[in-house]
Amino acid sequence: MTYASRVTRTELHRRSQMANRSPKNQRGMSFLTILIITMVVVFLSMFAFKVGPHYMEYMTVKNIAEDAAANPDLMRSKSKMNEYLIRAYRTNSLWELTPKETITMVKDGKKGMVLTVNYEKRANLLYNIDLVTRFNTPVGTGNQ
Repeated sequence: MTYASRVTRTELHRRSQMANRSPKNQRGMSFLTILIITMVVVFLSMFAFKVGPHYMEYMTVKNIAEDAAANPDLMRSKSKMNEYLIRAYRTNSLWELTPKETITMVKDGKKGMVLTVNYEKRANLLYNIDLVTRFNTPVGTGNQ
């Protein structure tokens, strides 16, 4: 018996596995698996569509606050600051928010005026399940 004619056990096992890979022995995903994957994808996309606008709105508010904190003239006067913030909110179409609700201005003896973006948004996710996003970010001081 030559080496080429000898068939090892592992070779026989490999050949039998390849024979089982015929189209009639192969199966795809079951209906239940497809249903579960679809439900997960739908839930994640619903979540993204609910949370995405909140974060986009937050980034806009944060940019407005950073611009205001970078301007030393605005940091000296609360009335000028409020006027600037109201104009910036209207320019950026932030109709549901007001500067009083979202940005707090606190006078700190060492740092000057400190701005903080601090608010929360609520949205209905499913039936009685609500989604709450909270934002609390110190933005800047007058002595930068």
